[in-house]
Amino acid sequence: MQSAQPNMPSPKDTAKAMQGGLSEPTLQTQRIFRAIMDAMARPGTIKSIKTDARPPAGLMPLAGAVLATLADADTPLWLDESLAAKPAVADWLTFHVGAPFAVEPARATFAVLSDAQKIASLDSFAQGQQDYPDRSTTLIIMVDELSKDSDWSLSGPGIKTTAPFSVTPISPLFLDQWAANNGRFPRGVDVILVAPDAIACLPRTTRINSHKAGER
Repeated sequence: MQSAQPNMPSPKDTAKAMQGGLSEPTLQTQRIFRAIMDAMARPGTIKSIKTDARPPAGLMPLAGAVLATLADADTPLWLDESLAAKPAVADWLTFHVGAPFAVEPARATFAVLSDAQKIASLDSFAQGQQDYPDRSTTLIIMVDELSKDSDWSLSGPGIKTTAPFSVTPISPLFLDQWAANNGRFPRGVDVILVAPDAIACLPRTTRINSHKAGER
C-alpha cells in the first residue's frame, strides 16, 4: 500500500501552513513527550492532553501535536490515503514538523492513520530487525474515544495483572493482526491511539484479550 507524495506547496499555501502551530512549542512538546512515555510504559493508561495546535481538517489537532513532538527531519512519515489526498495536511506537517514523507509504509518511522476502521495490514509497516528492533514503524491511529470499559483486557509488561480498555472505532481485523504482531517480538510495530483529548499506547509486548462476542 502506498500514498502519493505531496506536491511542493505554493507561496500562498506556505503562508496558510504557517498558521495553527503549537504556542509555546517547547513546553507543550515536553509535556506531550512525558505523557507518551508514561503511556508506553503503562499500556492502556489513558493520558488526557490539551493542545492548541490547529492543523488542517483531516488531521486531529492532538495527532498533529504528537507528530510535532516525536517526528523530525530524520523520521519519515507515511500518511494514509485520506490524509495524503489533502495537500494542506502535508503542507502543515512540512512546516511545523519538518519530516520527509515516505511513499511506502515500510520506510516510515511514523505512520498516521485517519480511519481506524480501515487500518493497513500491520505487517506492511517496518518491523525492525532482530538486532535493531527499534527500527520499526510507530502507528499513530486517530480514534473517536478511549475508555476503561472492559471490551478488551490488556496484559504484559507494564501491567500488574490485567487492564480493562476500550477503543472506538477499531478495525475488525485489528485483534488478529495484533496477535501476529505479538508473535514477531522483538520485532513488530507499536501503536499510539489518539482521541480528541487523550492518548493511549499499545507497545508490541502488550497482549489483548477481547470480551466482545465474535472477537478474539
